[in-house]
Amino acid sequence: MGSGKARVAVCCGGPSGEREISLLSGRSVLAALREAGHEAVGVEIGRDGGFAFDGSTPIELERALPRLRSCADVVFPALHGAFGEDGTFQGLLESAGLRYVGSGVAAAALAMDKDFTRRIAQTYGIRLASGVAGRNLRSARAAAALIDDASRLAFPLFVKPSRSGSSVGVTRVADVAALAAAVSAALAHDDCLVVEQGVTGVEVSCPILGDAGDDAHALPVVEIVPKAHTFFDYEAKYTVGHSDEICPARIDAATTSAIQRASLVMHDALGCRSMSRSDFIVPPSGEPVFLELNVLPGMTPLSLLPKSAATAGISYPELCSRLAQSAFHRPWTGVFAADRG
Repeated sequence: MGSGKARVAVCCGGPSGEREISLLSGRSVLAALREAGHEAVGVEIGRDGGFAFDGSTPIELERALPRLRSCADVVFPALHGAFGEDGTFQGLLESAGLRYVGSGVAAAALAMDKDFTRRIAQTYGIRLASGVAGRNLRSARAAAALIDDASRLAFPLFVKPSRSGSSVGVTRVADVAALAAAVSAALAHDDCLVVEQGVTGVEVSCPILGDAGDDAHALPVVEIVPKAHTFFDYEAKYTVGHSDEICPARIDAATTSAIQRASLVMHDALGCRSMSRSDFIVPPSGEPVFLELNVLPGMTPLSLLPKSAATAGISYPELCSRLAQSAFHRPWTGVFAADRG
């Protein structure tokens, strides 16, 4: 493998409910990589699984994988939600012998599942909101049991699909009367749910760059201020002017350090690679409360990770290039390691 610029295939789209955001991320990354001097191709994955290379007629998976291997040294997944962020796409790339930006199969699958991520955080002594979880809620009886458990928590509550992102399917519940409807809405997205007590405070996010271990380091913490929203929901995240993102966050140095340490702990505990972004609430007193970790955060120039990187002096094209180059030079440990060098 040479020491020059990696050839990169940027994959975006996919079948999840976060498809439109993925398309924005992918197009932004593609333009940034080209600006940074990479030979890059855009690959839009359709809802039906077709792969369109730079706007060409979509082709099926069996033909797409050999084409990816021939045109790119590295795949940059700019995918969000199911298929792209949960280990499924990563497993596909592993089986095809393709290097890629981002976490591997196990880390992606664990991070996508809020219930499992909460359990790991608890193991490492990271503060969580009080909550309950239900798995395999395929019957009315199972859903009713979760509702009964959740009703014993202090309101307001947040009802969340365990394996979705971008706040898709998340409902803030003010009282027990609204709990059943919120559970039903979340079950439309996943049969595993998490219900957490609401925590009052400042919402922040801390990106990590690098692979788990000595290479990983924390970037500046970003403060999120939703406007006219009770929480940082899908509309607040992706509608221009519906939230302010302030970097560095307006919190004290000790709290900043605690958030960065906890983010690194979670990044390392899950075995994340390339990047991650951990979200927290900073209450008026006590330690920050961990919410979740995202292994493929939004990658438009205005997204939280690029905004934090810019505060650290890393331009958007440089950030995208660094991520691609790091994956390019990472020792290959995939299924077909013998034939990839």
